[in-house]
Amino acid sequence: MVAKNTLISYRQSHLRGTLLAHKDIPGDKSISHRALFLSALATGTTEITGINTGEDVEHTQLALESLGIHIENVTPQKKIVHGLAGKSLLQPTNPLYLGNSGTSTRLLGGFVAPFPIRVTLYGDASLSQRPMRRMITPLRELGATFETNDHETLPLTIQGTSAPVGIHYKVPIPSAQIKTCVLLAGMNIDGVTSVYEPTQTRNHTELMMEYLGIPLTMIASEEGGVIYSIQGKKPFQAKNIRIPGDPSAAIFFAVAAAITPQSNITIRGLNWNPYRRRAYEVLQQMGAKVTVLDQSMSCGEIIADIQIEAASLNAVNLEAFEAPSLIDEYPAIAVAAAAANGTSVFKGLRELRYKESNRLEAIFKNLLNCGIDVRADDDTLIIKGTGGSPIFGGITVNVFKDHRIAMALYVLGMIARNPIIIQGADCISSSFPNFHQVFANLSFMHAA
Repeated sequence: MVAKNTLISYRQSHLRGTLLAHKDIPGDKSISHRALFLSALATGTTEITGINTGEDVEHTQLALESLGIHIENVTPQKKIVHGLAGKSLLQPTNPLYLGNSGTSTRLLGGFVAPFPIRVTLYGDASLSQRPMRRMITPLRELGATFETNDHETLPLTIQGTSAPVGIHYKVPIPSAQIKTCVLLAGMNIDGVTSVYEPTQTRNHTELMMEYLGIPLTMIASEEGGVIYSIQGKKPFQAKNIRIPGDPSAAIFFAVAAAITPQSNITIRGLNWNPYRRRAYEVLQQMGAKVTVLDQSMSCGEIIADIQIEAASLNAVNLEAFEAPSLIDEYPAIAVAAAAANGTSVFKGLRELRYKESNRLEAIFKNLLNCGIDVRADDDTLIIKGTGGSPIFGGITVNVFKDHRIAMALYVLGMIARNPIIIQGADCISSSFPNFHQVFANLSFMHAA
């Protein structure tokens, strides 16, 4: 009998089948957060379909409702958001609990800072260790004040300002969350607020703002990178939003199919944004058979149907400049590297130390415990693959309450002679509640 909160991953002979966005693959988590925040500021009502049903996005919704935004739950994947249309946020009665969601926390900071309300944010043990200085610094510049501890982690209290001022902020560390945080604040500040991003990051916020008609301009900087400027206090009309499948969730199935012999799967309705498909291109570099079957556009985003077939993989070297476009996919790519021929080198992974767990350390320790020849040196991960040979397995792993580490180790178990036992698997529900069942449906062991 499997203990509660435990997943057991078994070796597979092959995976076959088709996965559909919103049925098998959750809605894109990054876009779901942004859809809720931006529709909350619109004039009129927004119908959001295909929204991610994980706990992280739920925490964003509950926080917005506490601030006075009316959101109707039509189905788990369909919401109707009644926009504020220029009205102020309400003072919440209680502190806002954000679980393990760093995106909810940092975007919420920018959302509330230009309003004269006092909001306390707190989260679980993992979120409470994540750095919030990167959010606090620009919001202090525009006039918000903070009560926090010496480490500037949660819990913290934001006192928004009644007289916010537009700022020009240079993002010191590549972060789509901080870019979005400042732009959300700027939407409710008279005048212009701008963000200079030396290294470009995911552009979901910009694409959705363009789709909604929000006055955002983007200018290439002479120093490299892009300057984003937003004209505040400009009303915009609500538009319905359809959210594509999440490529950061689907990548685990892509890697599983690539490393499990005789596998052939198709994923339909996937977000194919250039900043989000890099992991699939890396799999192609490694020798995986990844084929784009069809492409279309929805709400400013590219949507694709793709096919992944098993292949013999080779090692890959990834330089530091790749990190922003692969930051959530490294756990999955590390598993691909563990099954490949040769030695892979991933550089510039320092930011992984500040995700849901110290993700760099979690990848290193768990691959090592599973018998993979791996080294971690400051911000570099070096993985010598097995060349397609199965690993021994038969161990219990600690996933450090990190959903992506848990899912990656589940995939690794598919090439293990003995099962890998994953304890603390409930963390997967933060982004992908039906993860295990979807794999079961693809498995040769599944009884149709």
